[in-house]
Amino acid sequence: MLRRGSLISRMLAVGLLAGMLLAGYGLVLAPVVAAYREVGQQIEAAQLLLQRYRSLASQRPELNARLAELERQAAQVGGYLKGSSDALAAAELQDHARAVIEAAGGSLRSTQILPASPVDSTVPLRRAALRIQLGVDVEGLQKVLYRLETGQPFLFVDQLTVRQQRTRRRSGDPDQEPVLDVSFEVYGYVRAAET
Repeated sequence: MLRRGSLISRMLAVGLLAGMLLAGYGLVLAPVVAAYREVGQQIEAAQLLLQRYRSLASQRPELNARLAELERQAAQVGGYLKGSSDALAAAELQDHARAVIEAAGGSLRSTQILPASPVDSTVPLRRAALRIQLGVDVEGLQKVLYRLETGQPFLFVDQLTVRQQRTRRRSGDPDQEPVLDVSFEVYGYVRAAET
């Protein structure tokens, strides 16, 4: 049995006290210190983000001015069909196509206005399109396609189909250019009305 004041009992008491202190530190103080450090790191990260947000916020007036300038320049750029509605834009497209075809010596047989469709939900543009059938010779077809795709407004030809008509040549002239039966879709873009 250990006596009350003996060296072993004192060492055992000190060991127990040290163990309890270590257990208390491990159970109580260590989680508090770890949480304190983690909160400190989160505060540093939040302060860094706040600095970045403030920096970006200070650039906002400059970016708004640049955006307004780009929008003004875009409004001045030609190439779009004009019209306050899809029907008016399609009518302008139809008139333009008719003028180009007649100038190239072709005969417009039919036009069909195709439904207008939005280009993208983030872009205020709509696509206006026509399906066209015409009769024209080879040289006239080249002129029609060239003028449609290189002129103003900017237009695009798609789904081009060319067939030679099965008609007799007038006056039996073998050098006469054959008349082609041509169909294609032509489309352009109109600025959507901003609401």
